[in-house]
Amino acid sequence: IRGLLWTPHLCMHSPPKSAIEWMRIRPPSCHTLPIMYTNILLASDGSDCAIRAVTAAGILADKFQSRLTLINAFQPIPTVGPYGEILYTGLDDNYTVEMKEHALSRARQILDEMKVPFHSRQEIGDPAAEIVRVAEAEGCDLIVVGSRGQGALKSLLLGSVSDHIVHHAHCPVLVIR
Repeated sequence: IRGLLWTPHLCMHSPPKSAIEWMRIRPPSCHTLPIMYTNILLASDGSDCAIRAVTAAGILADKFQSRLTLINAFQPIPTVGPYGEILYTGLDDNYTVEMKEHALSRARQILDEMKVPFHSRQEIGDPAAEIVRVAEAEGCDLIVVGSRGQGALKSLLLGSVSDHIVHHAHCPVLVIR
């Protein structure tokens, strides 16, 4: 049976005589050690998939007694000035503040209901790049993110935040659909 170590009470035959026989019975060491996440980064933009990711991250953080960081990275909407220059909307205007709060409010509510301790932060900039940067800076060993579920063409043309995170993160990424 795959994954079982040789033990006298499980196997009726004598222990393996050679290293090759032992390797056939014994699973690789990476499968015998429990995976433990101590620092989880949860990225949320308030979408339905992100809310499902909140639940998954909450369960993992509770199971492993991990530190959980809830992050929202927000890129301001650019506008074009009268001379064709790119301007960004003010970072303190009501719309920007409302969008940032909306993205995290439901996630906070779910984590509070699950009684999972967490801290949250908000970053300004490209969401995918900021999530990867913060995960590396905080020494996270798992990133949990929701998949938007875009179609193949839309994803190809616009790119995907979760796809960028998967390809650039230094640690494992759990993408929830």
